[in-house]
Amino acid sequence: MKTVHLIPLGNRCEVVLDSVKMSGKPIQKAYLIVSREDNCLEDVVNALKNFIEVEVVKVSNDVYGASMELLKIIKRELDEGNEVYINISDAPRELCIASLISAQISRTKIYMAITSNGRVKRVIDLKVPPVKSVGDDKIVLIRALEENGGEVESINGLIEIVEGKINDPRRYMAQRARMSYHLKGLEEDGLIEMKREGKNVRIRLTPLGKAYAIMILK
Repeated sequence: MKTVHLIPLGNRCEVVLDSVKMSGKPIQKAYLIVSREDNCLEDVVNALKNFIEVEVVKVSNDVYGASMELLKIIKRELDEGNEVYINISDAPRELCIASLISAQISRTKIYMAITSNGRVKRVIDLKVPPVKSVGDDKIVLIRALEENGGEVESINGLIEIVEGKINDPRRYMAQRARMSYHLKGLEEDGLIEMKREGKNVRIRLTPLGKAYAIMILK
């Protein structure tokens, strides 16, 4: 098992390096996450590359786009049995938010440096509230939507994807009522959006729903 740190970079090289040292956490690999040109990437790479494995990952400035990239890395490392930390000590605002979203969805540990006059005084572990539990029935719907390109044109279409064609009218109406109930809950949680188009209701994963789907897809 390896211990992996995801480190979004700003432009304070010493804060990044000192936060890693003072965290007290082992580290065998660092993903250096960058979304801007004005960062301390070269200095951090040069300081770390002779001691640990380093991989540079460029992500979008968009919060949810960056979250999805972070979650893909986290999912891959967790599937390989590795321990993952996120270090937001020098994260630019959009990457800080993306990191917090990713930590909440994946339940990844996250830490940051407390600084004074540009120097690291101590490092703290952040307690991120767990994301609301999503039941198995809702997970099935999220998976079905993601595997269908993130959206379907109607509830009937979603029923057919999940259950196949249902010929029994009574069974079909019961399934439709049950699915409508779960879809309403997913919409309230911000994971999907539903928009009426003529007689149908188009169902689409939101950016947050797509980020959540990364962690539940096998």
